[in-house]
Amino acid sequence: MEFNSLIDRITKRTWTDLLIKKYIGLFNSSWLLYAKDEITRNHAASGGVITAILKYMLETGKIDGALVLISSVNGNNVNCDYQIITDPDELPKAQGSKYFTTNFTHDAVPLIEAFEGNLALVLLPCDTWVINRLRKNNPKLNQKIKLTIALFCGHISDPALTQLVIKKNKPAGKSLTDFRYRAGHWRGKMHFSYEDDIHNEKPFSVFSDYQNLYFYCARKCLRCNDHTGYDCDLSIGDVWLMAMKNNPIKHNAVIARTTFANDLIVQALSENILEGKPVSIETIADAQSRSLPLHYNVSARSKAGKLLGIKIADTVNEKVRLVDLLIAFVILFNYKLSNTAKGRKLIARTPKKIIKLYLYFLKALEIL
Repeated sequence: MEFNSLIDRITKRTWTDLLIKKYIGLFNSSWLLYAKDEITRNHAASGGVITAILKYMLETGKIDGALVLISSVNGNNVNCDYQIITDPDELPKAQGSKYFTTNFTHDAVPLIEAFEGNLALVLLPCDTWVINRLRKNNPKLNQKIKLTIALFCGHISDPALTQLVIKKNKPAGKSLTDFRYRAGHWRGKMHFSYEDDIHNEKPFSVFSDYQNLYFYCARKCLRCNDHTGYDCDLSIGDVWLMAMKNNPIKHNAVIARTTFANDLIVQALSENILEGKPVSIETIADAQSRSLPLHYNVSARSKAGKLLGIKIADTVNEKVRLVDLLIAFVILFNYKLSNTAKGRKLIARTPKKIIKLYLYFLKALEIL
């Protein structure tokens, strides 16, 4: 624990009020929390806070339904679909991260509009932009949405990355029957199930090494600067602090941006739904210290994009250091490579050790 804490101190950034406002936005309170129920935690990618809150709200009548994203397997293909869950016992099937491109406007908005009753929505930061624009012009829609929860999001990936990982790890002659991106402690493990009751676990790195290099990155993510969801009620994500690595219970980083969200957390704590403590907003920033500046700096991607023929509007006018430009160039080069047939073949054939070394190189640049 002492060694891990030392690493945190060495890599710690200085967070000014200006940087907090820029990277995280306005907030009411900040927390490290986890679900009190062990079963809920065991099926979660992190601390199970989202599931615990949704279950609490459904059981107490604060909402009638919760919009979530659920993955399913069809043949050897993984699909992700929006559903509105009204039964608290069905929430576990929505647990876990999904690194998968969806069309929120086309698939989720009609469900929200058609639902009769109060709703909580689990969204990506970019989805909050969509729903908030609609709420401004639709009082009835605005009234039914009682809570918006934004997931911390570095970027999402095209389905082709999921299929690449499934293909590289699938036993010959066996069909995939179930799939989970990530569950378990710290980085977690991917779960694969196949016919004949065959189950397999792999380190999440078999997927995240490619994902963190921005291979198969969704196009819209290149122009996004919102990592934590500026315009939601609750922002929830992972806690990547080395001091937490050996903690037997994985926590969620939680930002309450509204009084209602803060009161909801306090109520859930008092009723033993959640466990944890308030922390400084700087602690939350430390838990995402590498991702926050990288995600925000659209300016670097805009400049690097000009070199690679990728048009990205600069929406933040951020200062761009030489190292920022180099990082952005690597990201966009990888994005562009994975959008060509030859590039995809090269990525699939590259040994894992080379992919890992390439990722270490990029991460080393990101902490400079």
